[in-house]
Amino acid sequence: METPADQVLAGDRREGERYVDDTFSRVRLSGTTFTDCAFERVSLHEADLRGLHLAECRLVAVDAPVLTVPRSSWRDVVVTGSRLGAVEAYESTWRTVLVEDGKLGYLNARGSQWTDVSLHGSVVDELDLSGARLSRVSLAGCRISTLRLTAATLTDVDLRDTRLEVIEGLAGLAGAWVSETQLRELAPLLADHLGIRVG
Repeated sequence: METPADQVLAGDRREGERYVDDTFSRVRLSGTTFTDCAFERVSLHEADLRGLHLAECRLVAVDAPVLTVPRSSWRDVVVTGSRLGAVEAYESTWRTVLVEDGKLGYLNARGSQWTDVSLHGSVVDELDLSGARLSRVSLAGCRISTLRLTAATLTDVDLRDTRLEVIEGLAGLAGAWVSETQLRELAPLLADHLGIRVG
C-alpha cells in the first residue's frame, strides 16, 4: 500500500507500507517503528529519526545530505543505491543489514552494535566505529577513506576486499580478517603503533 509521507507521525507503528517519490525532510519522527515497509526515491534530509525502529524494510535510492538516526534499531534492512551525507547513527543496533552500491560521506556509528552486517560496493569517506561492537561484518568491494576503530571490539570482521586508505585506532583491528596485500600496506603503521624500529 502506497502511503503519503505526511500521514506519518512521531511514535507511529507503520506496517506494510510504501513511500515513493516523497519526502520526510525536516520532520520529527523520533521513536517511530516501520515494519515491512519500502522507501523508494525518498528524501530523509534533516529528518529527526532518533530512536527509529526499522524491521524487514527496504530503502532504495534514498537521499539524505544529513541523516539523524542515533540510538535506532535496524533488523533485516536493505539499503541500496542511496546517497547519504553526514549520518549520525551512534549507539544504534544493526542486525542483518545490507548496504550496497551507495555513497556515504560520514557515518558515525560510535558505540553501536553490528551483527551480520554487510557493506557491499559502497564508497565511504569516513566510517567511525569507535567503541562499537562488530560481529560477522563484511566490507566487500568498498572504498573507505578513513576508518576509525578506537576501542572497537571486532569478531569475524572481513576487510579483505575493501580499499582502506587511513586507519585510526589500529588496536581495534584485532578480530578482523585482512589480505596479505593489506597487511603489507599496514606494516609501517603497525610498526609505528608497536614502537618497532625498522632499518
